[in-house]
Amino acid sequence: MPRDNADIIRLNGAEKHFGAVRALAGVDFHVGPGECVGLVGHNGAGKSTLMHMVAGTLVPDSGQIGVHGAIEDNYSVSRAQQLGIRCVFQELSLCPNLSVAENTRINHASLRGFGWRRKAADLIAAKLDEIFPGHSISASDIVADLSIGRRQMVEVARAFTVTQDRLDLVILDEPTSSLDAHTAGQLLAFVRRFVAGGKSCILISHVLGEVLRNADRIVVMRDGKVVVADAADAFDRDRLVTAMGGAEARQKIAAQIAAAKPAASPLRVRARDAPLKIASSRSVWPCP
Repeated sequence: MPRDNADIIRLNGAEKHFGAVRALAGVDFHVGPGECVGLVGHNGAGKSTLMHMVAGTLVPDSGQIGVHGAIEDNYSVSRAQQLGIRCVFQELSLCPNLSVAENTRINHASLRGFGWRRKAADLIAAKLDEIFPGHSISASDIVADLSIGRRQMVEVARAFTVTQDRLDLVILDEPTSSLDAHTAGQLLAFVRRFVAGGKSCILISHVLGEVLRNADRIVVMRDGKVVVADAADAFDRDRLVTAMGGAEARQKIAAQIAAAKPAASPLRVRARDAPLKIASSRSVWPCP
């Protein structure tokens, strides 16, 4: 039985290899109820692999996954969704040939029978209104006709819709990458309201200011490991960059540039009093 006071999800010693590449190296990670966890790190740090494990799309080679205080031996996407965990990955998953309402139906098997399109349309329209007031997206719009930014808005709103299944944790992977500043602000304000209501989010963003302003706790990954995890107010931008390896990278590049510079030597020019050959084969002598 799930325990209400337990972590929504906890990974202990999670390992993952892709051939000879060690994508995750004994990672411990958890998300408690009512918190926004910021996850940061350079590309290749292991963030996506870790989130695919949380979402159930990847199985760890070793380690444990626990949800609501219970160990999950056969964790999967369907099991994650059943337990209230959803994900909005960078790679949008909407079917372009379907309408916004029809895409919403894909996530909710309970929307069936007579009038399911109207129910799905009402569900997604209400959530779009809640997250993105003034959005001007219709539930009857075909996804292929929407801009990338509006598709991202629909993808995000769909992840927060609820029918019969519970919803406790939503993973947002670069959710503002295609949004303008106003719309991004609307989304992040909604995330704070969602978390204040006792639910949780994982926020992945390369915009460090977004993470610093909206996360309760920040986890920094590097080379497949969690290198720092602390309260958000214990970080500033410099500490985040340093933890991600930014300072080390800058020092390494500077050292490489210095080592590659040739030794300085004076430039010497020597003139010769010699005839200049031109195409006509006649010689032109220097002026006296």
